[in-house]
Amino acid sequence: MNIGQLHLGAGHQAGPLTLFPVWAEGTATTGITTGAAANLEVSELASGPQVSRLTVTNRDTRTVLLLEGELLEGGHQHRVCARDTILAPNETRDVETYCVEKGRWSGATRHSRSARRAPLSVRTELHRPNRGADTQSRIWDRVDRYQGLNTRSATGSLLEHLDAGSRRTEREQTPLPAPIDGQRGFAIGYGGQALMLELFGSHELFLAHYRPAVEAAWLDLQLLTGKLPAVATRAQSARDLAVRLMRVDLPRDSHDFQGTSGPVAFRGITTRNSGPEAMLAHLSGWDVRHPLMAG
Repeated sequence: MNIGQLHLGAGHQAGPLTLFPVWAEGTATTGITTGAAANLEVSELASGPQVSRLTVTNRDTRTVLLLEGELLEGGHQHRVCARDTILAPNETRDVETYCVEKGRWSGATRHSRSARRAPLSVRTELHRPNRGADTQSRIWDRVDRYQGLNTRSATGSLLEHLDAGSRRTEREQTPLPAPIDGQRGFAIGYGGQALMLELFGSHELFLAHYRPAVEAAWLDLQLLTGKLPAVATRAQSARDLAVRLMRVDLPRDSHDFQGTSGPVAFRGITTRNSGPEAMLAHLSGWDVRHPLMAG
C-alpha cells in the first residue's frame, strides 16, 4: 500500500522559501481530530520528570493525532514531540520528546498545548536518519541560532523566539499563501532545492496544522534570509521529492513508520478508517542532502 498520486501546484516565493501546495488522490482519512481542537492532557512522568519523555492522555471523544514537531509548553521545560502519535479515546501513553528550553528545569507538572509547531531549522533534527545521542545538543544549537534575531531568551526558550517573531511579522506583514480548497499538504524549497514535503490524510487534518506551520515558517524566513541565495526552487525539484514519497510502502496496520527512499528520509503514521486497511494520517519527507539538514 502506498500514498497514491500526489499533485503539486505552482510555487509561491516568500523571501528565501518557495512553497508548493500539494493535493493527494484517494480516500481521505476520517474519524480523528488533531491540532488545537484536540483535547489532550500533557504532563511530566508520574515517576519523575525526564527530558526525553512526557505523558499524554486523550481526553477527547475521538481518536487524536499528535504530530512530530508539535510544541508541548510548560512543565519543567518546553519540549518538542519527536514522532507522530495516535491515541484512542481515554488512552494514556508516554511519548518521546526533546527539550527546546535548555536553561530551565523547574515549574509545574502539567503542560499547556496550543498545537504550535517547531520551525523547519529545528525540525530537521527530528528527521535526520539514525538520530543519536547528539540529537538533543544539536537541537539546542539550532534553537540558539534564534538568540538576538527578535529577542534574547534567558532560558533559551524556542517559544519566546516564536512569540517575538510573530509580533515582528505582524508589523512587517510578511506575505504567505492561504490554504487552497482540497489541499492536503505542502512542499518547501530553500536555496533552489526542495527541502521537505508534509502530507496529511485529509484536508481537515491539514487545515488544523497549516496556520501553526506558517507561523513557524515566519521564524525560518527571518533566520534564513541571506544564508543561501534567495532563488526560486524549481517545481521539478519538488516533484522529484514527491515521487520518492509516492514509492513509500505504508504499513497495513495502524502504526508509526520511518525509513529512507534514496536521499529522502521519511516518518509518518497510519490509522484505521472503517475499512480493512489502515489509512495515512500524516507523513513528512526530507531531502537529507539539503544544506539546511547539514546545518
